[in-house]
Amino acid sequence: MVPNPNQERRAYHAPRRNAGAQQTRERIRTAAGELFLADGYAGTSMRSVARAAGVAEKTVYLRFPTKTDLLKEVVETAIVGDELPIPAADREWFRAVLAAPPADKMALLADASADLHERTGAFFSMARGAAAVDPEAARLWEGGKRGHLADMTIFARNLVEAGLVRPEDEDQARNTLYVLVGPESWHLVSVELGQDPAAYRAWLTAALQAAFPYRG
Repeated sequence: MVPNPNQERRAYHAPRRNAGAQQTRERIRTAAGELFLADGYAGTSMRSVARAAGVAEKTVYLRFPTKTDLLKEVVETAIVGDELPIPAADREWFRAVLAAPPADKMALLADASADLHERTGAFFSMARGAAAVDPEAARLWEGGKRGHLADMTIFARNLVEAGLVRPEDEDQARNTLYVLVGPESWHLVSVELGQDPAAYRAWLTAALQAAFPYRG
């Protein structure tokens, strides 16, 4: 069979094209994140994102059809720390907390949550502000809160299995986790009370250990 030079050329250049497309997506996402934090969601336009990313406005729309799509990727990438489509409940840190001995669970959960909020706290505050003024952003925010509730439900069930919570108190444990680990509590302690990351981490560790004490 005579090789088709066009096919070879396409195969050779495909990885380069894919890498270029990924880099463009990252530039757009990074520019959007910076603008969302600096100017707010409502104050950021797709045109300004394109300008900051150094691409055509059409390029932004080709990758993110709506500004809400762009907000979703900015926030979700900040949450998980990468672009892999792996939900939080399947992440290594999440599974490590579930598998940890009862005496270690709360400290591990506090550390993982503090790391998360140090990375995402400002984005969560911005997204909550966006939800107050934009119906699509509000639906995105509500979806995120449902996901947080589902994750805390898994943790509460795990605490029952570990003997840290009585079966009849599982719902109350879920509610407590939802509040303590949630972004609103991070905002109260870190922003409104002005505590630094180490102080927030210490507060969350103490609060979780007081709510779910290990009695040996």
